Amino acid sequence: MVKQEMVYPGSFLSFEEEFVPNMNAFDSDGQVFSDSIGFKNLDEQSHEANVSKVARDTSAITRGSVVIGRIAMLKSSVIFVEIFEAERNDEKLLVNNKDGLMFVRNLDNKFVEHAEDLYRVGDIIKAKVLDAHSYGIEIETKSSPNLGVIKAFGVRSRKPLVLVNEQLRDPATGSTEMRKISSDYLLR
Repeated sequence: MVKQEMVYPGSFLSFEEEFVPNMNAFDSDGQVFSDSIGFKNLDEQSHEANVSKVARDTSAITRGSVVIGRIAMLKSSVIFVEIFEAERNDEKLLVNNKDGLMFVRNLDNKFVEHAEDLYRVGDIIKAKVLDAHSYGIEIETKSSPNLGVIKAFGVRSRKPLVLVNEQLRDPATGSTEMRKISSDYLLR
Protein backbone atom coordinates (compact mmCIF):
# COMPACT_ATOMS: atom_id res chain seq x y z
CA MET A 1 0.00 0.00 0.00
CA VAL A 2 1.32 3.46 -0.94
CA LYS A 3 1.53 5.85 1.99
CA GLN A 4 -0.14 9.16 1.17
CA GLU A 5 1.45 12.38 2.36
CA MET A 6 -0.73 14.51 4.65
CA VAL A 7 -0.56 18.23 3.78
CA TYR A 8 -1.77 21.38 5.51
CA PRO A 9 -2.75 24.86 4.30
CA GLY A 10 0.35 26.41 2.76
CA SER A 11 2.21 23.10 2.32
CA PHE A 12 4.40 22.95 -0.80
CA LEU A 13 3.05 20.49 -3.41
CA SER A 14 5.19 21.05 -6.52
CA PHE A 15 6.56 23.55 -8.98
CA GLU A 16 4.15 24.96 -11.55
CA GLU A 17 6.35 23.71 -14.41
CA GLU A 18 5.60 20.13 -13.31
CA PHE A 19 2.02 20.31 -12.02
CA VAL A 20 -0.71 22.96 -12.26
CA PRO A 21 -2.96 23.59 -9.26
CA ASN A 22 -6.37 21.95 -9.35
CA MET A 23 -8.68 20.94 -6.48
CA ASN A 24 -7.75 22.56 -3.12
CA ALA A 25 -4.45 23.93 -4.43
CA PHE A 26 -3.17 27.35 -5.49
CA ASP A 27 -0.07 28.80 -7.11
CA SER A 28 2.23 31.54 -5.92
CA ASP A 29 5.40 32.63 -7.73
CA GLY A 30 5.69 29.43 -9.74
CA GLN A 31 5.08 27.09 -6.81
CA VAL A 32 1.93 25.10 -6.02
CA PHE A 33 0.64 24.96 -2.42
CA SER A 34 -2.20 23.26 -0.55
CA ASP A 35 -5.14 25.35 0.69
CA SER A 36 -6.62 22.51 2.76
CA ILE A 37 -5.79 19.77 5.19
CA GLY A 38 -5.82 16.50 3.31
CA PHE A 39 -3.73 14.14 1.20
CA LYS A 40 -1.38 15.23 -1.59
CA ASN A 41 -2.19 13.85 -5.05
CA LEU A 42 0.04 14.55 -8.04
CA ASP A 43 -1.62 13.29 -11.23
CA GLU A 44 1.21 12.31 -13.62
CA GLN A 45 -1.11 12.04 -16.65
CA SER A 46 -2.93 15.38 -16.40
CA HIS A 47 -0.03 17.10 -14.59
CA GLU A 48 -2.37 18.46 -11.93
CA ALA A 49 -1.70 18.89 -8.21
CA ASN A 50 -4.72 18.10 -6.01
CA VAL A 51 -5.43 17.78 -2.32
CA SER A 52 -8.05 15.22 -1.24
CA LYS A 53 -9.70 16.77 1.78
CA VAL A 54 -10.17 14.75 4.95
CA ALA A 55 -13.83 13.72 5.40
CA ARG A 56 -15.93 16.25 7.29
CA ASP A 57 -19.08 16.38 9.37
CA THR A 58 -21.83 18.53 7.87
CA SER A 59 -22.39 20.58 11.03
CA ALA A 60 -22.56 24.34 10.60
CA ILE A 61 -19.99 26.81 11.83
CA THR A 62 -21.30 28.57 14.94
CA ARG A 63 -20.12 30.94 17.65
CA GLY A 64 -17.10 29.46 19.46
CA SER A 65 -15.92 27.34 16.52
CA VAL A 66 -12.21 27.56 15.72
CA VAL A 67 -11.38 28.19 12.06
CA ILE A 68 -8.26 28.13 9.90
CA GLY A 69 -8.06 30.32 6.85
CA ARG A 70 -5.91 32.36 4.50
CA ILE A 71 -5.95 36.14 4.54
CA ALA A 72 -7.34 37.15 1.16
CA MET A 73 -7.51 40.93 1.51
CA LEU A 74 -6.49 43.62 3.99
CA LYS A 75 -8.08 47.00 4.52
CA SER A 76 -6.95 49.34 7.30
CA SER A 77 -9.87 48.38 9.57
CA VAL A 78 -10.93 44.92 8.36
CA ILE A 79 -9.39 41.65 7.15
CA PHE A 80 -11.11 39.26 4.73
CA VAL A 81 -10.28 35.59 5.35
CA GLU A 82 -10.97 32.55 3.15
CA ILE A 83 -11.93 29.86 5.68
CA PHE A 84 -11.03 26.29 4.72
CA GLU A 85 -11.00 24.41 8.03
CA ALA A 86 -13.24 24.56 11.11
CA GLU A 87 -13.85 22.58 14.28
CA ARG A 88 -16.04 22.78 17.35
CA ASN A 89 -15.51 20.60 20.44
CA ASP A 90 -12.84 18.56 18.58
CA GLU A 91 -15.36 17.80 15.81
CA LYS A 92 -14.39 18.74 12.24
CA LEU A 93 -16.98 20.85 10.43
CA LEU A 94 -17.88 21.11 6.75
CA VAL A 95 -16.62 24.30 5.15
CA ASN A 96 -17.80 25.25 1.67
CA ASN A 97 -16.62 28.60 0.32
CA LYS A 98 -16.88 30.37 3.66
CA ASP A 99 -15.50 33.85 4.13
CA GLY A 100 -14.66 35.47 7.43
CA LEU A 101 -14.36 39.09 8.46
CA MET A 102 -12.04 40.24 11.21
CA PHE A 103 -12.34 43.85 12.32
CA VAL A 104 -9.27 45.66 13.67
CA ARG A 105 -10.84 45.79 17.16
CA ASN A 106 -10.78 41.95 17.25
CA LEU A 107 -7.13 41.43 16.26
CA ASP A 108 -5.35 41.84 19.58
CA ASN A 109 -5.93 42.97 23.17
CA LYS A 110 -3.58 45.91 22.70
CA PHE A 111 -4.32 48.90 20.44
CA VAL A 112 -3.87 48.18 16.73
CA GLU A 113 -4.05 51.13 14.34
CA HIS A 114 -3.93 49.23 11.04
CA ALA A 115 -4.67 45.57 10.26
CA GLU A 116 -1.44 45.27 8.25
CA ASP A 117 0.52 45.95 11.46
CA LEU A 118 -0.19 42.33 12.55
CA TYR A 119 -1.24 40.41 9.41
CA ARG A 120 -0.38 40.17 5.70
CA VAL A 121 -2.16 38.81 2.64
CA GLY A 122 -1.43 35.09 2.27
CA ASP A 123 -0.85 34.43 5.98
CA ILE A 124 -2.55 31.30 7.34
CA ILE A 125 -4.37 32.10 10.58
CA LYS A 126 -6.24 30.34 13.35
CA ALA A 127 -9.23 32.32 14.68
CA LYS A 128 -12.34 31.94 16.80
CA VAL A 129 -15.87 32.60 15.52
CA LEU A 130 -17.63 35.49 17.25
CA ASP A 131 -20.79 35.32 15.17
CA ALA A 132 -22.03 33.52 12.05
CA HIS A 133 -24.61 35.21 9.82
CA SER A 134 -25.92 34.66 6.32
CA TYR A 135 -23.72 37.58 5.16
CA GLY A 136 -20.52 36.20 6.67
CA ILE A 137 -18.62 34.93 9.67
CA GLU A 138 -17.10 37.39 12.14
CA ILE A 139 -13.87 36.05 13.66
CA GLU A 140 -11.27 37.20 16.21
CA THR A 141 -7.72 36.39 17.31
CA LYS A 142 -7.46 38.26 20.60
CA SER A 143 -9.04 35.88 23.14
CA SER A 144 -6.35 33.17 23.28
CA PRO A 145 -2.58 32.87 22.70
CA ASN A 146 -3.13 29.95 20.29
CA LEU A 147 -5.04 32.28 17.92
CA GLY A 148 -3.20 34.29 15.27
CA VAL A 149 -0.80 33.49 12.45
CA ILE A 150 0.11 29.80 12.22
CA LYS A 151 2.10 30.20 8.99
CA ALA A 152 3.41 33.46 7.55
CA PHE A 153 5.14 34.32 4.30
CA GLY A 154 7.82 36.97 3.75
CA VAL A 155 6.67 40.27 2.29
CA ARG A 156 9.55 40.38 -0.19
CA SER A 157 10.42 36.73 -0.83
CA ARG A 158 6.99 35.07 -0.23
CA LYS A 159 8.93 32.22 1.42
CA PRO A 160 7.58 30.74 4.68
CA LEU A 161 8.84 32.62 7.74
CA VAL A 162 10.56 30.69 10.54
CA LEU A 163 9.98 31.50 14.22
CA VAL A 164 13.35 32.13 15.91
CA ASN A 165 13.52 33.61 19.44
CA GLU A 166 9.92 34.87 19.25
CA GLN A 167 10.62 36.67 15.95
CA LEU A 168 9.58 35.69 12.43
CA ARG A 169 12.64 35.51 10.21
CA ASP A 170 12.67 35.30 6.42
CA PRO A 171 15.26 32.63 5.51
CA ALA A 172 15.69 34.12 2.02
CA THR A 173 16.38 37.74 3.01
CA GLY A 174 17.35 37.43 6.69
CA SER A 175 14.88 40.16 7.65
CA THR A 176 12.46 39.91 10.56
CA GLU A 177 8.74 40.64 10.29
CA MET A 178 6.00 41.48 12.77
CA ARG A 179 2.82 39.39 13.11
CA LYS A 180 0.40 38.35 15.83
CA ILE A 181 1.96 34.90 16.24
CA SER A 182 -0.10 31.94 17.44
CA SER A 183 1.39 29.62 20.06
CA ASP A 184 0.61 26.93 17.43
CA TYR A 185 2.95 28.48 14.81
CA LEU A 186 4.03 25.69 12.44
CA LEU A 187 7.64 26.55 11.50
CA ARG A 188 10.07 26.79 14.41
